[in-house]
Amino acid sequence: MSEAPDVAEELLEPSQSELRRHILDMVWPVTAENVLHFLIGFVNTAMVGRLGAATILAVGLSGRVSQFVWTIFNAIGTGTTVLIARAVGAGDLLRVRRVAQQAMLLAVALVGIVGAAVFIYAPWLLMAFKATSDALPIGTAYLRILVFSMPFQVVFIITSAILRGSGNTRIPMLIATVTNVVIVALNSVLIFGRFGFPALGFRGPAISTIVGQAVGAVIGLRFLVSDRSGVNFGLEGLLSFDFPLLRRILAIGVPSSAEMAFWQLASVILFRLINGFGTEAGAAYQLGLQAEGISYMPTAGFAVAATAFVGQSLGARKPDLAERYVKEIVKWGVALTGITTAILVLVPRFLMNLLTDDPAVIAIGAQYLLIMGLSQIPQQMAGTLKGALRGAGDTMTPMIASGIGIWGCRIPLSYLLSTRFGLLGIWWAINIDQYVRLLIVGPKYLRGRWKQNIGDDLEEPGRQA
Repeated sequence: MSEAPDVAEELLEPSQSELRRHILDMVWPVTAENVLHFLIGFVNTAMVGRLGAATILAVGLSGRVSQFVWTIFNAIGTGTTVLIARAVGAGDLLRVRRVAQQAMLLAVALVGIVGAAVFIYAPWLLMAFKATSDALPIGTAYLRILVFSMPFQVVFIITSAILRGSGNTRIPMLIATVTNVVIVALNSVLIFGRFGFPALGFRGPAISTIVGQAVGAVIGLRFLVSDRSGVNFGLEGLLSFDFPLLRRILAIGVPSSAEMAFWQLASVILFRLINGFGTEAGAAYQLGLQAEGISYMPTAGFAVAATAFVGQSLGARKPDLAERYVKEIVKWGVALTGITTAILVLVPRFLMNLLTDDPAVIAIGAQYLLIMGLSQIPQQMAGTLKGALRGAGDTMTPMIASGIGIWGCRIPLSYLLSTRFGLLGIWWAINIDQYVRLLIVGPKYLRGRWKQNIGDDLEEPGRQA
């Protein structure tokens, strides 16, 4: 694979310096992509933040609804990445192509149905989050426009999953760069009305997203079908469903999707609880989540690298090499998170000031960021170890850890502590959740049973390793 690392050679017991170079080669594009997403999101949020608390809340809640949709396609993406990593490690390029084709076929077949449902039920989906009366009509209009970007986003999600499984993280980064530059440039024009265009307000970001995602999807597909991708993605066999392979993809991916669904369902309850404290509280939480990305976005690539390297190493029947990769990834992830955490703890009000000029929203959001800064390192460690377990085919343990952390800790503690401490109690409940997840995932990884799941495929996909 010309754009991806030569896995067959690189898995021949690299030295420690070579191992670090492999990790860096995979991590830096994902890190750059996530930092770019954060910066673009930060700029876009700052633009929307000037349109008032109701618009901030409406756009934020619409984003939450969209994330429900991505839990469906995350199942396909995760299963695709793991199976392609295994096939690459085993040197089976025909299987790489077949997995890629089936993943794209399934995703495209589903997106029309899902998009139609979101368009029709947009008001009810937003009301599930207890959208305030001033935010509901804005959110409904915004979400119904945003639906038309979903097919393009799905193509990019699956393309990225295919390429990352093969070890290629640079092309997804480049596509994301182009996509986000288009979006932020159009936002500046369409939100405020420049260069002769009318000021579209909250509708501007939705339209910009459609155009930007369409550009990204076209670039991604063109690369995928080219010889440079190494995937040999073509039309031959593309339109026929391989149900055994699709079951294998979903058996690995569905638990990971369920992990996201736990959060998305819980977010409905959490948003309803927070929004009960007023529009400013809901807006502050939305902006706080955006600003918090300055800490965890730069390290998101470490989990991706853990999944890919563990999958490739086990596909090549080298479990000790997989463990070496994970140790190094955890070490560098913690070091970087320590730096980014300091930003949240030391300058939370400065970050909130960049996003809004509402004093009440700034005060609440700064409190949130300060408390969240105390849980960034355990969050990063748990994320990397969950990525490693997924690469071994164990997507059940990450799902269980998230389920217990969210439903056994975050939600009940939020209700309990908020009755006495208000919003401060909710922030602490979220913080404690991250430590609980690490206490579940850490021991499971250290027991090492995941290393027994070797070979070019998974006999029981989705099982606990």
